[in-house]
Amino acid sequence: MQKTLFRLTLLFGLLVVSSVSIASAQDKTVVTYWTWNAAAYGNPGQMVNDQPSVSFAQEAFEAAHPEIDLDVKILSYNDYLNQLQLNMAAGTGPDIVALQAGVLLNNYSEFLVDLTPRAQAEWGDAWEDRFLSLGLDQSRNEQGLIGLPMMNSAAGFLWYNKTIFDQNNLTPPTNWDEWVATSNALSDAGTIGFYHGAADSWVNLDMIISIANEVAPGKIYEAEAGTIPWTDPDLVKAMDYWKQMFSNGIMQEGALAATQYPDAHQNYTSGKAGMMLMGVWNDFSVLTKAGVEGSKQGYGFTEDYDYATIPFPDLNGDGKTGVPFGGPDVIVAMNATSQQQDAVWTVLSWMVSEEGQMQQAKLLNVPSIKGVPFDDSDATGDFAKQVLEDQITQLESASGKREFIYPDLKTALSDALQSVAAGLQTPEEAMAAIEAVSQTIER
Repeated sequence: MQKTLFRLTLLFGLLVVSSVSIASAQDKTVVTYWTWNAAAYGNPGQMVNDQPSVSFAQEAFEAAHPEIDLDVKILSYNDYLNQLQLNMAAGTGPDIVALQAGVLLNNYSEFLVDLTPRAQAEWGDAWEDRFLSLGLDQSRNEQGLIGLPMMNSAAGFLWYNKTIFDQNNLTPPTNWDEWVATSNALSDAGTIGFYHGAADSWVNLDMIISIANEVAPGKIYEAEAGTIPWTDPDLVKAMDYWKQMFSNGIMQEGALAATQYPDAHQNYTSGKAGMMLMGVWNDFSVLTKAGVEGSKQGYGFTEDYDYATIPFPDLNGDGKTGVPFGGPDVIVAMNATSQQQDAVWTVLSWMVSEEGQMQQAKLLNVPSIKGVPFDDSDATGDFAKQVLEDQITQLESASGKREFIYPDLKTALSDALQSVAAGLQTPEEAMAAIEAVSQTIER
């Protein structure tokens, strides 16, 4: 966690204490912004006079808008939630509020401004077309456009080590049978085929969403909404695929005791495992020179590998591989009590401008608008550049979300995945237990 927070000191979130003098601040409009993370990883953590250095993104914004002074407060996640609860209803919250899709957005939308009129005035009647749908769709609810997606994140990718595959004359799997066969072939050759940190509920949820969306696209979201039961045969089938993974050679031995970070990530990155499930947030650590150097130092290996993503394998036999799913890592919203809403909009609209999104792309964060490619200037080579290009293409067809709206349902699904993997429940029993919880939820 410390390493993550160390890197999360960037875009608008890096200035814990502003270096602007009181005199110059008086000539500017001060816009306050609270967040639990900076959402973009541009500041590598250098310190200047014992304070975090200003990121390139902050400098880019201030150069474009010297009339605005950003006053940013970064809090730990739990402290952030507590501060929102104490301040938003009292009208003492910040001008700009950072949110997550789902529960957090819905809980605070009544205190925020519907940005639809400003978006239409800024970008015209077709303004929605400039955004990737996976971020925009989850940034609004029945009250309107609650915020703007600052950056996106997508899961549902299978990562594989091309170097190891080439050494074993293997090709990346495109369907279930190939996935099983490839995992076992790598294992027979002395390399862990697929590594999964099944002790972590978040990656198990990523896996079951990937599986369910392949078996019957969208049904898992219908079950969440309560329009179909969790005992639907397609969802039971998805849980059965999960169960099979622990006996057919896909899951490594001891998967239930392993974590995704560092266990799966370390074994995959250091060449001890050929595949893992991960999202595009992994790009920086394995596709850039700086990221690979940090991975080598952190994990203690020296070999050079080519890493790549492929779509989730075809499970329903339609000949089509899966598509990514995800949503906004951070949604930025305007507090209805703000006394400088025009200045707030200047900040928000810059965050999703081409210039602002290029700052995200520099660190291989998924832009929230179309037409902004990853910045591959630090890519490890031509193969890595092609991987990044392919990801952007695949993300334009992304469908579905990672975050569940109802906490109790999320917990029930997480528990069921553990129970099925451990052999304590059959897929049918597990889905019935989830459905029982679903029946208690007010929608």
